[in-house]
Amino acid sequence: MRKLRRRRKAPRLRRPRGMWYGWANLEILMAEVKYLAGKVVRWPLPILTGRPGPDAPTLKRLRLAQGELAQVHDSDEGIHYLATLELRESGVRGNHYHRIKRERVYVLQGRLTVVVEDIQTRERATVPLATGDLLFIEPGIAHALQTAEAGQALEFAPGRFDPADIYPYPLI
Repeated sequence: MRKLRRRRKAPRLRRPRGMWYGWANLEILMAEVKYLAGKVVRWPLPILTGRPGPDAPTLKRLRLAQGELAQVHDSDEGIHYLATLELRESGVRGNHYHRIKRERVYVLQGRLTVVVEDIQTRERATVPLATGDLLFIEPGIAHALQTAEAGQALEFAPGRFDPADIYPYPLI
């Protein structure tokens, strides 16, 4: 009878410093940028090629042979509002704020500038967005989007659309 040899485990490889280790360091990979005390956040989604490993971030862009797959939402919090936006060159959208809606915008294609202002503090910021960027806007933040390069975007939110929650606020 042949004696079976016990297989040795492969040594664990250490990752170089600054590599993604889970949600705690997500901003390292995604280059999260916060504006207006964190009430507005821009996340350029990382681009991965091929099949991602178990440590890959949940929100990402996958470049696959059959085309790109962008994972823009993965949460226990549902989406009850979803809309597509046509971004026409030099077009302006928004110029309003919401008291309840927590708005998210994902740029499928194109470039735009988003002007945001905290309606309480009057602090203002300009947020550049490009293909693959995800933007989070909290309630009480006035926003206006100006297209620099035509394209398309997705707008989504955890709450249902409520036309009574749109308050005009000219920014651009």
